Amino acid sequence: MPKSRFSTPLLSLLTLFLLCSAVTAQDLLPESNPEFQFDYNMPKPIEFKSLQEAAQWADVVAVAQVVNIDYQQTRELNAQGQAFLTVRVPYKGVNKNDLLIVSAKGFEEYQCYYPDRENEGQRYLVFLKESPNNDNEYHGFKPFCQLQILLDDAGRYQLRYPTDTDIEFDSELIQEITYQDPHALVDATEWTSISREKHMEQFNSELITEEDLFQKYYFLKYTQGIPLSDIRPLLKVQRKADIHSDQM
Repeated sequence: MPKSRFSTPLLSLLTLFLLCSAVTAQDLLPESNPEFQFDYNMPKPIEFKSLQEAAQWADVVAVAQVVNIDYQQTRELNAQGQAFLTVRVPYKGVNKNDLLIVSAKGFEEYQCYYPDRENEGQRYLVFLKESPNNDNEYHGFKPFCQLQILLDDAGRYQLRYPTDTDIEFDSELIQEITYQDPHALVDATEWTSISREKHMEQFNSELITEEDLFQKYYFLKYTQGIPLSDIRPLLKVQRKADIHSDQM
């Protein structure tokens, strides 16, 4: 059953969020509490061969959306800090609308730093390990802490394909997608033509150009995905029904 216990400092932090205003979880913009001792024992990356392997390793598997980030930087590079995400689709270890606090530290490329919130906030399929010290604090590593989820033109969740992993997916699962998600469009105006071509080759992205009187603009749009309904069976996890006090 997903955990609902909180350590005392974190409980105070979450209570403060809720008392600030009567808003839903996705409206919260929490900041890390300087008095709370976050855990920075980061896991080493693992090259999972399947989503099932990743799900077996993880304490939490979910589609989660970025609410806010709070990172310390050194020379404009993220050095350590927290990202705050809201669970949209729970698969393992959490419930819908739960708040996930994902800590990261270090300069390695695999460290799980999330981009700043833009528009509604990016959505990801996340595989996370619970911190040994604190409930609701988690750790992960790229790419498995943030596999990009995008909305198609019908408002359905799609796992962006190709993914950033080396996992091979059945070709029958891969679909041509018309994305309406703003995060499906990458601004490549400042890129070199070689970099744009490399992206198109790696991600099967489509080049879109626009121009005005002053400049020509280049964008790369993702064109393929795997429906989330086809991802669930690959995880091979079973959701356990929540047990409420009136059922005990």
